[in-house]
Amino acid sequence: MPAIYLCRKAVDALKADTVTKDYVKDAGVFADIFNYYIYGGRQVILPEQLTERDSTKIALPYGADEAAVPVQKFRDVQKLYAAMTDGKMEYVLYGAENQAEIHYAMAVKNNLYDALEYAGQVEEAAKSHRKEMKRKKEQGETPAEEDRKKPSAGEFLSGFWAEDRLYHPSQ
Repeated sequence: MPAIYLCRKAVDALKADTVTKDYVKDAGVFADIFNYYIYGGRQVILPEQLTERDSTKIALPYGADEAAVPVQKFRDVQKLYAAMTDGKMEYVLYGAENQAEIHYAMAVKNNLYDALEYAGQVEEAAKSHRKEMKRKKEQGETPAEEDRKKPSAGEFLSGFWAEDRLYHPSQ
């Protein structure tokens, strides 16, 4: 009997989590939550400034035999906020995790999501740099004085250049 009771509790918690996730996905609700918790209720984030983001992250940690073991992680809701600051566009990524019960390891879970987001940003920057270097090479362009010099060995190795910047996923 106890196993059935525990299964039922798990199903109920999953239902509550699913309903909450659907509710929080609404841009108006999402904006209200973050405006309340971050800005004390001031209407700083507007629903029309939010864009839904794919919350799926994939990690490839190495197992005992040095083989990559793919792991897929999902943040409940993730939205990109486009804000104007000092006449320049600034993007902030907000994420929400809904729990029907206390999750005592939530800090670790959120740090994992953030690390995966940072890794994705580095990969996007590296892809962009490789694409630009390939384009310049194919077109036979030589760097003009105002263009950036060739990447350093460390920049080339990582694909991430000294002037590249990461943004914190939950800002």
